[in-house]
Amino acid sequence: MKDVNHSQQGGMQMPRSNARKQKVRSTAVLISVVSLLATTACTQSSAPADSGTPAPSGKPAASEPANSGPVTFKVLYDYNVDPQGLNLQENEYNKFIKEKTGVEIKLDSPGSAGYDDKLNVLMASGSYPDAFAQGKREIILKYAKDDLLTDLTPYINDTAKYPNIKKYMPADAWLPVTDGGKVWAFPYNRPDGLSQVVYINKDWLKNLNLQIPKTIDEFYTVMKAFTENDPDQNGKKDTFGLLASNTLGNGGRMFQAAFDAETYKIRDGQVLPPEISSEYKDYLKFLNKLVSEKIMDPEFPTFSGAIFQQKLKTLKYGAFSSFWHYPSGLEVPKDVMDHYVAVNLPLHKDGSASKFSYPNLNRHYIAIPKTTKNIDKFMKMLDWAVSPEGMKFSFLGVPGFNYKEDNGKIEVLKQLAPIHWSFSLVRSGQLTDDILKYIGVVYPKEAVDNLVMAKNIGQVDNLQASLPYYPDLANFNLGKIVDEFTIKSILGNTDIDKSWDDYVKRWRSAGGDQVIKFWTDWYNKEGKNTVKQ
Repeated sequence: MKDVNHSQQGGMQMPRSNARKQKVRSTAVLISVVSLLATTACTQSSAPADSGTPAPSGKPAASEPANSGPVTFKVLYDYNVDPQGLNLQENEYNKFIKEKTGVEIKLDSPGSAGYDDKLNVLMASGSYPDAFAQGKREIILKYAKDDLLTDLTPYINDTAKYPNIKKYMPADAWLPVTDGGKVWAFPYNRPDGLSQVVYINKDWLKNLNLQIPKTIDEFYTVMKAFTENDPDQNGKKDTFGLLASNTLGNGGRMFQAAFDAETYKIRDGQVLPPEISSEYKDYLKFLNKLVSEKIMDPEFPTFSGAIFQQKLKTLKYGAFSSFWHYPSGLEVPKDVMDHYVAVNLPLHKDGSASKFSYPNLNRHYIAIPKTTKNIDKFMKMLDWAVSPEGMKFSFLGVPGFNYKEDNGKIEVLKQLAPIHWSFSLVRSGQLTDDILKYIGVVYPKEAVDNLVMAKNIGQVDNLQASLPYYPDLANFNLGKIVDEFTIKSILGNTDIDKSWDDYVKRWRSAGGDQVIKFWTDWYNKEGKNTVKQ
């Protein structure tokens, strides 16, 4: 179920996913394939006299003096992995970046708890960091409206000085932090941001002589058989056709996509969220049917992420949707996942292919206060970070230290530090053959194949990603209205047909109409020129 305040990223992952949808996020191991970024605070040292802020012409200011040395930038960052004793300033990763770009990144983190509050204090006091990471696009856009941030558009458009940014960054990555035609932060765009696939128990299919389902009806038939026909052949009626998490981000979401109930749409000249659409109503009625027939475990509202994985380990569930990397054995034992195979989503009712929809693929954003010196140098470092060489570093680390390559074969020499990827600050989101090769150093072929499938059955909801910052939205509590109705409907505690109109009226009167008007006015004024529908 989705909260209409989709400001993420955050999954996996990005504006943040909705309140009920589980965040899409990969595990950091060995070579941190899908890790989170890191950060640091405060002002900058060794800055040349040239500020590097955009010149009046709208182009970046002239480059720093030719004799300028390495420049240090302090970046405030909320990294959520243990650095395991790594010196955040003196290390091989920072040394490599400095050799390549002339920039040293000094990370500083006040810790995940209270990170936003700490950042707000710094920004309000004028003690600005040189740059900072922030996963919530609404905070970025608020700072932009307060005239605290640098517009990155001139740098992005200067392809002569920064050749890699436009070449490798997906155009939709900028949408969540674009306002008034200006870009207010640089995204960490995840190559594995399209992260979910559908899993089905292949042993149960074989035991019951069933084929892999393709349509919604076929999935229903197979899941019903998984529930009633003793698929594990233990002589007991103790299995379920579908496993879903409490957010429905795992399991339930596969049918939200199949019913086309995940994306924002333009209808009758208005920008409308999926949660008040007829498709969402049909999706709720389908899940209610599954629960009423015990095909879907009715205790799903208690299945947090950890409990969801515990339930999966029991091998009592026939189908679910979740992350592409599950076959790696890093979150779920490999001997459990050996029973499952990844399959395509159920088709839409009209027979067309359905896709998981994501608000964007950005893990976080790097924003630069207007007071930062030598922005030109910092942007050159980010330009390198999204280049093929920079992305190789982001995944594999330092050549000759972390790995060596011989005739295209990569050999790991030294395990990567858990936050090595944080020093380059951003990623391009490109899932190229080379990136898949780097990912394959850590993950088994089955998982990498799943990632390719996830890319093919996923999409960014560009309309949702582009919606402008609306300060009053958080006060309306619209997500709570959606979540409560969703759970009640699926569990059968309300008649969906009889209560639907009242639910929509409640949502609209609680501020939904104001939000729709705000979004629609924006779309008619500028959104239709930038959003691909």
